[in-house]
Amino acid sequence: MRTVKITSGETVHHRPIHASHFGEGLTVVGDRLLQLTWKEGVVYEYKLPLSESSPSKTYQLPCTKGGQSRCHEGWGLAYDSKAHLLYLTDSTDKLFTLDADTLAPKGPPQTITDKKMGRAIFGANELELVDGELWANIFPMYQGTASECIARINPKDASVLGWIDMRGLLDQQRPEVRRNRMNYVLNGIAYNERASSLYVTGKQWDKMYQVRILPDDRVHQTAKHVSEICSLGDPSGRRG
Repeated sequence: MRTVKITSGETVHHRPIHASHFGEGLTVVGDRLLQLTWKEGVVYEYKLPLSESSPSKTYQLPCTKGGQSRCHEGWGLAYDSKAHLLYLTDSTDKLFTLDADTLAPKGPPQTITDKKMGRAIFGANELELVDGELWANIFPMYQGTASECIARINPKDASVLGWIDMRGLLDQQRPEVRRNRMNYVLNGIAYNERASSLYVTGKQWDKMYQVRILPDDRVHQTAKHVSEICSLGDPSGRRG
């Protein structure tokens, strides 16, 4: 995990996590930085501003303990400061709502669903809250595919509001990345609400991009169109 100067890409602080853990989604909650791990169910908490110090707290993600609110893995994490809630994804088609202080589940998970397509959406990965919507990179890894699309999700009911086509950015990366599209996927969204600045990147990518999202009046995002461009995998959740 590192802090980076946006203007230059210079690393300000760098903090590796435990060698046996694989870092995943992270989000800022007040003066706390929370980071998920992939399969270990461990959450690291750091105090901000970030320094070289160790996590101030390490604990087990409560939703890994079972019951109707059980989460499979740690993937995406986003914070809603107005509702003081966390949203978490776990590689499946589920969206979890957690208490921002205790990380305890707030009710059962909801199914991320595109009603126009009539199907659940698997593999919501990196999450970011953008003007009240959850924006999620889609990586149906367990369905054997990868996507260059971002889903706009309503956090209240987990319905998909629309899709953002990010095709073209991955093709600008170095050959190693382009040859390993299943590993080096589009996977990074950051939003500066005060400046209305949106940044995207991917795993092992050469660059981070500041982008503007514009509607395309030529595209009406029909189910057929989204299916063709977004590589969403088998609707049943089986490996495609």
